[in-house]
Amino acid sequence: MERECLEAIKNTQIMIQKALQDPITDLLLKNSNLTRPQFETLMIDLLIDVMSDEKVPFKDKTLFRTHKVSRGSFSRTLGQARHRVISSIFTIVLLSYVGVYDAKPFEEYQNLSEKLREYLIEIEKSGAKHSSTLLRHIEEELTEGIESLSHPTKLKTV
Repeated sequence: MERECLEAIKNTQIMIQKALQDPITDLLLKNSNLTRPQFETLMIDLLIDVMSDEKVPFKDKTLFRTHKVSRGSFSRTLGQARHRVISSIFTIVLLSYVGVYDAKPFEEYQNLSEKLREYLIEIEKSGAKHSSTLLRHIEEELTEGIESLSHPTKLKTV
């Protein structure tokens, strides 16, 4: 059982590092309302809870952070991240409720997310030789897609 736990910890660390080193994650994070430590803390909390059968205390979760932090700091950063995510969702729902978005406010965002997932699959298939060109293309399309969704003419009542 201890070996399974160590393997789960190692897999969690690999997933978190992969996400933090990904250029698309970096682009999205720069334009999100989460700080890098908040994103990292939220990822650690979510992944460990999914991958572990047991409740893992904050003091153990702190070991996954890139930089050493106290249990209190980890807890505070996690609370801030959760608050910002929930606040963002409430903002979209509010704008939908008052008629700024149509009945399905997340549909266009979901389409953009699915397209992004398709690109990531393409990067994995094509290997390193095409990935930098493909990443630039993804970044451009992602930026254009998000900007078009937030363009003032999109944010008007229907």
